[in-house]
Amino acid sequence: MARPTKYNDKILEKAQDYIKNYTAYGDQIPMIDGLALELGIHRDTINDWEQKYPEFSDIVRGLMTKQGRVLMNGSLSGEFRERTATLALSSNHGLVTKTETDIKSSDGTMKPTVIELVAKYEDRED
Repeated sequence: MARPTKYNDKILEKAQDYIKNYTAYGDQIPMIDGLALELGIHRDTINDWEQKYPEFSDIVRGLMTKQGRVLMNGSLSGEFRERTATLALSSNHGLVTKTETDIKSSDGTMKPTVIELVAKYEDRED
C-alpha cells in the first residue's frame, strides 16, 4: 500500500519561498538538497513530484535557473571560487570550459617541428 503524499499547496508555497529566500534558509545557492531538507522530504521525492506534478516541475526548473544565475554571477564577481562554480555549472547546467590552442602561425611562417626517432643499428659480426 502506498503512503499518502505530503504534496499540497503549502508545499508549493514553501518551495517558492525557499527559491526566493534560500539565503535565509542558510544556503549559499539554491539547491535541490536544500529544498528537500526544508520541505522535510527526500530528494528522490523531489524527482518523483517533478515527474508527477507540472507545477512542481516548474518550481524545480526555476530553482535550477536561479542556481545557474547565482553561480555564474558569483563566479564573475569572485564571491565563489572559480573551480567550485565551474564544477557546479558543468555538472548541473551543462556548461563546459573549453581551451583551444592554435599550433600554427597566422602568416604561415611557423612550421611544425618534426622529430624522428631512429633506432641505432650496429653492424656486428657473430
